[in-house]
Amino acid sequence: MTVLMPKTALLFIVVQTFGYSISLLLTSGVNYAYYILLGFIIAWVVISWFPGYPSTRFFQIIYDAVRGVVDPILGPLNRRIPPLQIGGFALSLAPIIAIFGLSIGRTLLLIIINQFIRPVTG
Repeated sequence: MTVLMPKTALLFIVVQTFGYSISLLLTSGVNYAYYILLGFIIAWVVISWFPGYPSTRFFQIIYDAVRGVVDPILGPLNRRIPPLQIGGFALSLAPIIAIFGLSIGRTLLLIIINQFIRPVTG
């Protein structure tokens, strides 16, 4: 007689066998995702200081990659929140709000992992 296990239970056993803690893996994943997105937002802020499309192919690839990651996050914010007019230039508040939102989301996910997942998985 064979016993069939759900795939998630099998994954849990395999991960625990190799000495990894699921809560530690989730915590690390949340932290990595946060810092990667934070880096892309900061790169977009720096890129936005230089008007125009980059002239070299290398910088075009970087520009397109950063824009592809950041536009789904900052695009809706830019459409809803008008830029702050200071003197002769405008300051977009979207990156600041996105960073605060990412920080709050990261904190909430870490609380959920530490309070609910870590006691169950160890």
